[in-house]
Amino acid sequence: MRLSRTSRKKNKSRLNLPRLAGIVVISAYGIGQITSPTYALITSSTTSESGITSAFVFPVTVDQLANQASEAMNRAILKHEAAKGALADIADKAADSKKAGNQIGNIQEAAEKARSAAASAAELLAQLEAYSLRSQQELAQQRAEIDLRLAPAGVTIDQLDTAQQTDPAAFEQLLVKADLTMIEFQEMVRRLASTVRVDTYVRAAYQQALTAASQAGSYADETAQLYAQAAEALQELKATEEKAKLEAEKKAKSEAEEKAKLEAEEKAKSEAEEKAKPGTQEPSQPEAEPAKPDASEPAVPDVPGADTNTDGITVKIGHNKTDFN
Repeated sequence: MRLSRTSRKKNKSRLNLPRLAGIVVISAYGIGQITSPTYALITSSTTSESGITSAFVFPVTVDQLANQASEAMNRAILKHEAAKGALADIADKAADSKKAGNQIGNIQEAAEKARSAAASAAELLAQLEAYSLRSQQELAQQRAEIDLRLAPAGVTIDQLDTAQQTDPAAFEQLLVKADLTMIEFQEMVRRLASTVRVDTYVRAAYQQALTAASQAGSYADETAQLYAQAAEALQELKATEEKAKLEAEKKAKSEAEEKAKLEAEEKAKSEAEEKAKPGTQEPSQPEAEPAKPDASEPAVPDVPGADTNTDGITVKIGHNKTDFN
């Protein structure tokens, strides 16, 4: 009986040696997969080499979405800069309302395109947000499944990871305690590493799109404000031109009236001087002749009227002077 137990122990030791060697190799592979790489180095080729062949979304997909969001942001920036230049032209003192009207059309177009670019970036962000939520859910689910598998043995994946790096013997004991075979541990590590990698590049792409969408929206809002400022400046410019026009017309009218007044005064003065010159006076009109009696009527002889003297003596013409009343 004793020999039998010793034999079994020896056999078990012989079996554990290749198992331990396999675990060390697989653990090294797993840790390499779990290590979070920088997003800039993640490509579809490295992903396939890492064994991520069953991910719900691949790096190239989210990378394209993130880059498209950045391109939309750049379009919004360009339209914003164009609108700023057009507004500067309107604010120029030499600008007129006609030129400003053309520029405000350009600003309006820039504002509309900036708004469209911001909307495009927001749509791309929404797609990446959905991917990010799903990757987080899958990672949480993966960790929960691992915890559920290891919890009955009182072992965690972190303990296995630490023991694998520092104490191979303890690492082997933990695997035995958790009742994990080499194949099971390999699959656990592979799936967790794959899920972590997917979550890493999805979150990185989401952050890139989040920044792009936020900036695109800000530039679109600022461009819309520039359009409002341009419209206000155009109204002020038109009002200034109208005021200047009215003042010019009023001034021209006043000058015309003053000129006419001066011309009239000059004319009157000239006429007066002409009249004052010798030989230029008009001959006096002859006095009116007394009216002659009408030849058809006989002339009435002049009869002296009665002369009343102070003595009360009346002298009648045609009677003798010796006759008295």
